Amino acid sequence: MMNYYTRITFFIFTIMCSVSLCLNADELEDNQIEEYTFDNSLLFGSGYGNGYIERFNSITNITPGQYQVDIYINGTYLDRRVIDFVDLNEKNVIPCLDQSFWVAANVQPINIKKDLLNEIECVAPETIVNGVSTKFDVEKLKLDVAIPQAFLMQTPRGYVNPAFWDGGETAGFLSYNTNYYQTHGSTSNNMRALYAGFNSGVNIGLWRLRNQSSYQYSDVGQNTHERFKSINTHVARAIPSLQSEILLGETYTRGNILGSLGFTGLQLHTDTRMLPDSQRGYAPVIRGLANSTANVVIKQKGVSIYQTTVAPGPFVITDLYPTNYQGDLLVEITEIDGKTSTFTVPFSAVPGSLREDKSIFAFSIGEVQQFDSGNYFADLTYEYGINNMLTLNGGGRVGDDYYAMSLGAVLGTQWGAFGLTTVHSSSRLYANEDSDSWENGWRVGINYSHFFDYGTSVSLAGYHYSTESFRELNDVLGLRQAFEENNYYGSDTLHQRAELSFSVNQSLHDYGLMYLSASKRQYRDGRSDDDQLQLGYSVNFGSVSLGLTFSRQYMSQAKLFDNFLDNDLFDSSNELNSNRIKEDLVNLSISIPFGGSQSHMLNTGYSRSSQGNENYNLGLSGTVDEDKSWTYGLNASLQQNQGSAESMSINTQKRFSQSTVSGSYAISDNNQQISAGVSGSAVMHSGGITLSQNLSDTFAIVEAKGAAGATVANNWGIEVDQQGFAIIPSLTPYKVNRVTLGSGSMSGSAELMDTQQQVTPYAGAIVKMKFDTRQGVAALFLTKHENGDVIPIGAEVINSDGHVLGMVGQAGMAYVRVASDSGELRIVWGDTVNQQCTFVYTLSQTQPSELQRLPVSCQSAIQ
Repeated sequence: MMNYYTRITFFIFTIMCSVSLCLNADELEDNQIEEYTFDNSLLFGSGYGNGYIERFNSITNITPGQYQVDIYINGTYLDRRVIDFVDLNEKNVIPCLDQSFWVAANVQPINIKKDLLNEIECVAPETIVNGVSTKFDVEKLKLDVAIPQAFLMQTPRGYVNPAFWDGGETAGFLSYNTNYYQTHGSTSNNMRALYAGFNSGVNIGLWRLRNQSSYQYSDVGQNTHERFKSINTHVARAIPSLQSEILLGETYTRGNILGSLGFTGLQLHTDTRMLPDSQRGYAPVIRGLANSTANVVIKQKGVSIYQTTVAPGPFVITDLYPTNYQGDLLVEITEIDGKTSTFTVPFSAVPGSLREDKSIFAFSIGEVQQFDSGNYFADLTYEYGINNMLTLNGGGRVGDDYYAMSLGAVLGTQWGAFGLTTVHSSSRLYANEDSDSWENGWRVGINYSHFFDYGTSVSLAGYHYSTESFRELNDVLGLRQAFEENNYYGSDTLHQRAELSFSVNQSLHDYGLMYLSASKRQYRDGRSDDDQLQLGYSVNFGSVSLGLTFSRQYMSQAKLFDNFLDNDLFDSSNELNSNRIKEDLVNLSISIPFGGSQSHMLNTGYSRSSQGNENYNLGLSGTVDEDKSWTYGLNASLQQNQGSAESMSINTQKRFSQSTVSGSYAISDNNQQISAGVSGSAVMHSGGITLSQNLSDTFAIVEAKGAAGATVANNWGIEVDQQGFAIIPSLTPYKVNRVTLGSGSMSGSAELMDTQQQVTPYAGAIVKMKFDTRQGVAALFLTKHENGDVIPIGAEVINSDGHVLGMVGQAGMAYVRVASDSGELRIVWGDTVNQQCTFVYTLSQTQPSELQRLPVSCQSAIQ
């Protein structure tokens, strides 16, 4: 017997050494796959394992049957589905791929031999589509399918077939965010305040109902105020065929062309989230000519951002990812003979730039919310990318005695991107016998953006000018209501004459970054200009960050004359009196990380205002635990202004799987302040009610029965609860989201059979992701045959239902998870009756969560 164990040990050691030496051999090519062989002749003992262990000699050997596999097309994930693997002959097990698979893989219909596809007989994939090859990794349950690129329909990078978008299940949720605030001072009234915000919703199919509401309570001195308000309610649904979304209820118009307006009604608009990343935002279309099969590399500021191989002749590249809208593109074409040619494509954009042949629209109709009821309107905006240089846009808005039309264009040149927008309004403030005239006005806007080669970027420069009679619809409605109520109405847009803004960044490379931003607003109502200027510098010294900013602002304060209501409502010369205030502010900040994983940050700062205020700050913040679910912050400050005031504060936040709890305490010379908050959600679904952290509009329900304590990777503090559910609070709609579970603090009564899944949800979907688990008691059986021989390596342990629970390893050890504390199992290591046996086991009930070791004697099945 010792000789048997010695040989087995030598056999395992030899394999391990051989594999290790082979993997480290210098002469191996990068992509070479090493073959390994299990030799049955090394397994001595009554012929056990004869021929059975050879099934592991190749990773491509597959036992026929059904497998749930992840399918990859040319290295890109496609889907997870159950595939039948059939034995075509003794040495060839193939996957059965039906018509739906080839359609989902975007194979051109002309290249699919449909006459070979039928439900009765399975044929090899390479006979259905020429040039196809498959490789199945049993260990990873991964099926790689290689399809010649020429046979595929061309789709942009990041494209996910809408057929695989997940609309989720019927479910509902309620999210809450509460905060209690209390102050106590020696010289002022005490105050207590409570705020609770609620977001709730119900999903039925692709329809989703949403509501946002709030509750506020305050107690200041002897005054108590309490109010509950419904802020927004609407129902929405995605329309994939139009790449759009329809919404009914309370919402806002799109404000990129015409001014944003809150209303109750209907809106149909393009949802650009349905586009793959390589089609979102703006990027130019690249056109070129290759004389042979060539390699094309696209660079921006010296960095390669795209590379592909093209066939001889003209080529078009339409799936560049949008970058930071700055920097021309250098296109390098390397021919098969090594010759390289280059050309440059301008790449600058301002808001409103669209890709060639792309369009977006928004249509809204309904009742304006802000003012008296009965104010109805409708508007439509449309934008279309003509080519790399030109994007056109237009829109119109119609209301009661109000019309507005807009036309504009965006022009991309080698000198930068220019945007021009013109809006004409025609309005009548009131209609009666004395005044029944229309007022017409214009607003003109110009934008500019460009990146210069020497590191300077003008990220956005804009100028807007409005004539005196130009009015937005909300200003017209506000003035009408003010006239009827004999009241005053004012807004930033009503009397604004011009606005200028710009932002410039200058890279100093290793010496930091400088930036300058400024804005100026001019008015027609006698108010002085509003001016703002900010100059900043930031630099990193290793992991230490330093920032220095200077800002100046002039703000006008408007006051009503006492006799305002006795004057003409629209006589702007009598409306306002202006006092202009100037303030300069200098701020210096330093951030120093420390700790093994730089999980703590020391921040210090100094600021000084021309109004006489000086402020010194010292703060410490960071995380307490490894999963970064518990954060803290400490801060001390000293403020000086005709005296000094000191204050100290501490705050903390802890994310649990079911909620997030926060609190803070602050003390100053004369006041104390304490606050506490709890936020979270409750999700109602087919499996019950599951508590969660705060939710975004799109989230997932994880179901893993028996896996209580399992953690969700990259989601702070989220664990599977005792009912086998967990909530992933945020998913990105219309993109592939990967969800991974870890064992975490799982008990020993279950194990995860599936630890990673992928899903592409609709916007607003509540998707359910079911992870398979194996439940039962973990046991390590030390098996021996009744005649004293060790069970062969690789033998399968099978339960009474015919399910494989595990395999026998070295020295007859078999790790399995059994459903009950006692029962009978069968061990199989061959096809004949004398190559299997059964054993009866009884496990301890006192330690069900621990791994139990139990020696068993396997009885021969021979009668």
